[in-house]
Amino acid sequence: MKGQVFLGGACGNTTWRQDIAIPALEAAGITYFNPQLGVGEWSAHREAADMRAKDEADVLLFVISDQTRAVASIAEVAYLIGTHRSLALVINDINDDCIVDGQIVSQEERDDLNRGRLFVRTMAKEHGIAVYKDVESAVQHAVDLVKASETSLSLNELRRIISDLSFKQHQFVVEPTEDGFHLQLRCREDDVNTGETRIQEGRKWHISYHATKSEVVQTAFKAVVTWQEHDTRERFQYCGEPVFSPHSDVDRLLELRKSLQDKE
Repeated sequence: MKGQVFLGGACGNTTWRQDIAIPALEAAGITYFNPQLGVGEWSAHREAADMRAKDEADVLLFVISDQTRAVASIAEVAYLIGTHRSLALVINDINDDCIVDGQIVSQEERDDLNRGRLFVRTMAKEHGIAVYKDVESAVQHAVDLVKASETSLSLNELRRIISDLSFKQHQFVVEPTEDGFHLQLRCREDDVNTGETRIQEGRKWHISYHATKSEVVQTAFKAVVTWQEHDTRERFQYCGEPVFSPHSDVDRLLELRKSLQDKE
């Protein structure tokens, strides 16, 4: 069974997973994936399992505490914010009396580490992601996010629906956005103008978090129909010119229309 919540962030000798997060998640009936390992237990195989668990999780809970430098976690969270994943975050600054790896962090290093934390906070705010100071609040937020996701379309569920679609050699690609998902058709084929074979991409179609399976499939079909119409408009010619080209500039068409009206 996949973990609904991925417990990312500070590892080392931290105990926030065992002491706070795991008991709360189990009490709420929510599954989790715990990537924390003992010293020397990490391996490349384990990294692959972690990446798969993150991809499959409904919510990613990341704790950037004052007990570790968290350089990798900061970079990872920044990336996940950019990919619009569902996040529950704890970010604590490194203070004057914080001890990391048995030593008090120097002022210079502390400033660098806290700059990274400030950057992630700013990114999170720009994307409407709440940032907490304590693990308890973030875990509760993760629980709420999981429960909300159970009544809405998830990225993994959308990918499962898309995997059952087919059209010639075309690929259906989906990506998350702030208010749902985008679906796009891609195919490697000849360019109408240059004859060069390259990846061609269709327009992006919005899919709501609340879309049904039927609505997703219908949107995919509309993407295919539009792709075919686009190709037809490019190839249909009158007097050697693609008079209905989909690449015509709308402002120039407007000017042409106005000039025709002036002549009437």
